[in-house]
Amino acid sequence: MQRFGNCGNTHLIGKCILKRDYEGAVKLILTSSTSQKPDIRAAVEKYSETGNAGDAVMLLRNKNNIEGLVLASLALNGKNYKQAIKSLHYKQQTLYTHAFQSYVWNRVVSKRIQSFGTSVVPGDLTQEEEDDGTPQWKSKGVRVLREEDVGNHGIGEVIMPLPGCEVTLPSNKCAGFFKEILAEEDFPPEYLLEENSVAKEFNARGAYRPIIYTPLAFESEMLRYSGENDKLTATDVDLILGRELKRENQGEKLALKLSFSLPKSCYATMLLREASKGRIE
Repeated sequence: MQRFGNCGNTHLIGKCILKRDYEGAVKLILTSSTSQKPDIRAAVEKYSETGNAGDAVMLLRNKNNIEGLVLASLALNGKNYKQAIKSLHYKQQTLYTHAFQSYVWNRVVSKRIQSFGTSVVPGDLTQEEEDDGTPQWKSKGVRVLREEDVGNHGIGEVIMPLPGCEVTLPSNKCAGFFKEILAEEDFPPEYLLEENSVAKEFNARGAYRPIIYTPLAFESEMLRYSGENDKLTATDVDLILGRELKRENQGEKLALKLSFSLPKSCYATMLLREASKGRIE
């Protein structure tokens, strides 16, 4: 599973941007939340009540945060909502669009597993490999599996495109899943799945991710302890300073220690969620 933010509306902001609804994106960014710092909450509520971005931005202690940059742009450029989005740091802009891409990817992969389980089927995609055996994470290295290829590949080799304007879709029902889910989101498929200037402008070109990844160097250990504040493992600071953790593995309480390695775009929180089948905060 791809992680796409903890605020609840990150992917919705990205959806508005890619849909060219820049006013909608700005409204979502400037939505009041109890998790916001008091000055930020006061500023966005001021803007919501009065529409005066200049007065609202003056309530902020730090005007270089997301809300401050957007409000400052609106104060300077009026209702140029696209310019307000473009005033954000580029990584922040693409974080929003990538969040929507990841949201769609998650839903497509879920439907794929529901439809085919962990079987490899004709039309699935795999990555061609470089001479050293590493995958080519580019569209030119994508291979569409034929009926005769299926038995030579495992589910760990099957990839799914992060939807974008420069990716190859699977040649099976999964291609339809993308369009179905985008339709459910009231999102024109051509705005994301076909080449266009907005998708390129906000770096929604797409990419490829394995639908199932087995973590490397996976190890587990059961630890016994007594107190809530007992130190169970060495921290990075301990390792840097060469401090050795000495503890006796005893006590009435039991903890599970996991260690593993994941590649880029795979997240430990998702692994723990699947392992525990519960919500990870």
